[in-house]
Amino acid sequence: AMQMIVLSGDRREDPSLLLPHNMALLLVFGLFLLSLVVPGQQIDLRFSKVLDTSGNVLLRWGFDSSAEQIAFELQVKTTGWVGFGLSPGGGMTGADIIIGGVFPNRTTYFSDYHGIGDTTPVIDTVQNYQLLSLTENGTFTTMRFSRAFRTCDSNDMNITEGTYRVIAAFGTDDTISYHGKNDFTKSIYLLQELPSSGLSSPNNSMSYNMTMSNFTVMAQPTTYGCAFLHLPRVTEKHHIYKVEPLIQAGNERFIQHILLYACPNNTNISSAPGQCYTTNPLFLQCWQVLVTWAVGGGEFQFPDNVGLPFGSPGDPVYVRLEIRYNNPEMKNFTDNSGIRLYYTKNLRQYDAGILQTGSNFWNQFIPPHAQSFHVYGLCDTGYFNEVADMQVFAYMLHTNVAGRAVQVAHYRNDSQIGFLGRDLSLDYNLQEVRYLKNITTIKMGDIIQVECTYNTMDRTNLTLIGLDIMNEMCLDFLYYYPKNNTAQCLSSPDMTDTMEVLQLTDVQDIYSIVWNNTTINLMQQAIQGATQYISIRNEQISLSEIYTGYLYNITELANTTCNNATFSRLPATLVPNSNSATFSTPPATSNPDLNSNGSGSLQGSVVLLSLSLILLQAALRGSVWPPRASP
Repeated sequence: AMQMIVLSGDRREDPSLLLPHNMALLLVFGLFLLSLVVPGQQIDLRFSKVLDTSGNVLLRWGFDSSAEQIAFELQVKTTGWVGFGLSPGGGMTGADIIIGGVFPNRTTYFSDYHGIGDTTPVIDTVQNYQLLSLTENGTFTTMRFSRAFRTCDSNDMNITEGTYRVIAAFGTDDTISYHGKNDFTKSIYLLQELPSSGLSSPNNSMSYNMTMSNFTVMAQPTTYGCAFLHLPRVTEKHHIYKVEPLIQAGNERFIQHILLYACPNNTNISSAPGQCYTTNPLFLQCWQVLVTWAVGGGEFQFPDNVGLPFGSPGDPVYVRLEIRYNNPEMKNFTDNSGIRLYYTKNLRQYDAGILQTGSNFWNQFIPPHAQSFHVYGLCDTGYFNEVADMQVFAYMLHTNVAGRAVQVAHYRNDSQIGFLGRDLSLDYNLQEVRYLKNITTIKMGDIIQVECTYNTMDRTNLTLIGLDIMNEMCLDFLYYYPKNNTAQCLSSPDMTDTMEVLQLTDVQDIYSIVWNNTTINLMQQAIQGATQYISIRNEQISLSEIYTGYLYNITELANTTCNNATFSRLPATLVPNSNSATFSTPPATSNPDLNSNGSGSLQGSVVLLSLSLILLQAALRGSVWPPRASP
């Protein structure tokens, strides 16, 4: 029971006993304030891309994986309307679009649309994008908005671990009509991560270029150029902490990938630069990947606690530079492209290594007319020799032009425990090194399974897994620490199993098969059920040891439940009898109504917050101040 103090007939509450009541009131109010926070407003926009060549269209974004929310900010040099979209192929068809802007009377408009072709987009029945802010300063229009990873609207694209074709457009005024040349497309992997250990550059950084020297590219579709190069000459151990591509101006369209392979110190490096994988056996000596770059990639910086070691006794002195040239014009030209290394003598905690996993080039075929065909690479780390647990922090996926998706599943004790990299909507022209969300431990005995998905609907002949640009590849490069001596762990299926399922007597008979859905499915089943021959190559040897294994099923581990939160539109007024999407100034109101879920725009939350402060002040007056005594 509450203690009461009675004085001259007055009843007064002991103020000290009101403290729990006041604290409870403040706690309830604090929880109420948290309920008013707009999820996307709190997301740090850590990433940015310029979408045009002039720097007038800037996209910033960030996301919260636990809340499964993503926020964007589009800044465009215009005082007219601005549009943003996610597109399956980079065009309007099937695109998930939002359009907004600020009218001259300072009111705003903002709506969620979807594309149905090269025509005016259609307003979504359900509005799943939430406007956070929309401003115009006379030069730039800036629109910030958010959405859930997975909405429940079939007209919206889900946000997953994949490369998105981001589209943007703008107008010079608030008449939403054909944008002309003011449209832009860029492939972006939206759910990218940054390492928790940080990315900083040491004070005593040095750089060193490792490039071709007037290498002659032959008039043929594909050329692999190789050269032996000396690493920077140092007298003590150093760490490479960043690498960046050096692409000769004018040759950008020809360069498909650049690799540096570390060479054992007993390597015969007497060969002059020439073509790899031909009759020159000297270019087959070095297999430990040191640097990876592929088309669309940029520089890569190692986390602050790891670096690529060189300069110690036993460390490599020479590397093999390999560049693949795609030459559809079939002309001779010279090239001086390569890699720039940034290195320091300020040593980091761990030595990094790169493990190449995926499919080998033996007996691998992809049938034509296939909508979605899978090729696999299996790696059983139980066959590694005396290797410590590997801490994987980054990866790079690689296919050729028919590749549509790659995922790298991770198994322990015959159960899938996660992924070591995924891109479910791969773009061949954006193959970059990406950080994992969390450093992932590979224990010896774990299984790594790479699955690549291809579309060959436009092909009439078998596609081989091989070196040519019209062949295919299925590779994943895992960046890890501490470094060990294992260079590659690749696999290929037993062709005997495949021939038995397809009822072939000779491997050459595969070229005479009539490919249709039935034969394509048979071949897929044959590959998935075949014995896998696993080849593991040590950095000190050019030959590999062969083991056997079998493929696992890959399961989806992520949440697939959609978020049905909806939001109010800020509509513009449609001009009557207009065949184009033309809008006029609406009445001067910029605060939308609350939606059915009780969450409106940020402006609506501010109004509720102001009212709440008034109510709280009144409540505290009545409880903290003692009542006046009766006369």
